[in-house]
Amino acid sequence: MKIDVLSRAKKKKFIEGLSELGIRKIPQMLVRSGKEKIRAFSGDLDREQIMDIWRLLPIEGIGLYVGKDMVNRSGVREVRLSLDGMHVWREQLTERVLVLDEEQEGVWFLGRDVELNEAQVGKVDDGFVSVKSSDGKDFVGVGKIGSEGKILFSFLPKERRRKERS
Repeated sequence: MKIDVLSRAKKKKFIEGLSELGIRKIPQMLVRSGKEKIRAFSGDLDREQIMDIWRLLPIEGIGLYVGKDMVNRSGVREVRLSLDGMHVWREQLTERVLVLDEEQEGVWFLGRDVELNEAQVGKVDDGFVSVKSSDGKDFVGVGKIGSEGKILFSFLPKERRRKERS
């Protein structure tokens, strides 16, 4: 798998995609692995050293997986953060934050889409949002608001979901 250290222009474009969430600056080096995965690297290696290592050893990625930069089925470019990326840059995530209530949080952790209540509908426009737990302290994932602002679509990975009790 090919890796690509993002140039200054590509990094700026990725940051612009996250700017609606409040992110303005990313101090880490960004590395694309595969077609869409973006990783943040803050080690002592520079761009040339990373590529030299990649030529010698078949590494698939370097750094922490922080998000995706992709084109969706409709042909629209989408940039979204992973949960780890949210925690790395949590101080900057000030815009498009949705706080779930306890019942919604239970549905969220099952990996299901969440219906928004009257107080939440219209607060944030359609698109990606940072989702916080019911206490408003911790980020629990990234969701996408759709259906005219009435549904929060879950992007919670399977390994982070709770099992349903029978």
